[in-house]
Amino acid sequence: MPPSRDATPPRPTRSCGPSRHPPRSSPAAEARLRSLLSRAAAEAARGLIGCILVRRWPDHEVGARIVEAEAYLGSGDPAAHVFRGRTPRTAPLFGPPGTVYVYVVYGMHHCLNLAVDGPGVPGCVLVRAAEPLPGSDLAPDALRGPGKLCRGLGIDTRLSGRHLFEEDAPLTLREGGPPRRVAVSRRVGIRQAAERRLRFFDPGSAAVSRRRAVISFRTGQQRGKP
Repeated sequence: MPPSRDATPPRPTRSCGPSRHPPRSSPAAEARLRSLLSRAAAEAARGLIGCILVRRWPDHEVGARIVEAEAYLGSGDPAAHVFRGRTPRTAPLFGPPGTVYVYVVYGMHHCLNLAVDGPGVPGCVLVRAAEPLPGSDLAPDALRGPGKLCRGLGIDTRLSGRHLFEEDAPLTLREGGPPRRVAVSRRVGIRQAAERRLRFFDPGSAAVSRRRAVISFRTGQQRGKP
């Protein structure tokens, strides 16, 4: 993933107006999402395309459909933040699947990542882009790219270490309809292991940050199955 530097996070942008609330996850749906996040990074990243990311505030919440994500494979991936070992900053990636990891790149842009794979296995998915759901008051391209996504949803390093399914989570995940196809390409903006095809995106979405596709395939309809 792109190099990062620690920085004092800015106050979250509250440009998101009141939105149509996405339906809350049932226990069965949450179990399927937890199962998805417990898979290896590449499989989890592919399966997250079409899922709904929900940012919560005390008075409202905003939903966005994930359309682009990259997989980072942990200690065996030279592009991963954990390649050289665990640090206090990357500790969330060693937590349970679904733990949030937010870092700062170029001293100004926040990037949202989700811990995947098993506890102690620091697999990671970088959420690169999402489509705002109807009623969010966000422009269709407001969440195109990892920095814009975090800015539009008010995500910063204060969320790092939180879990998607904790009680009153400020950021959570819900099921959504998978796209007809998922395209695959090399990851964006890295130099190490740049040849690996670990970027997944919905080729039919205008919110995708870049369209450098290499392979396309149909997604499975049952997210909860291996």
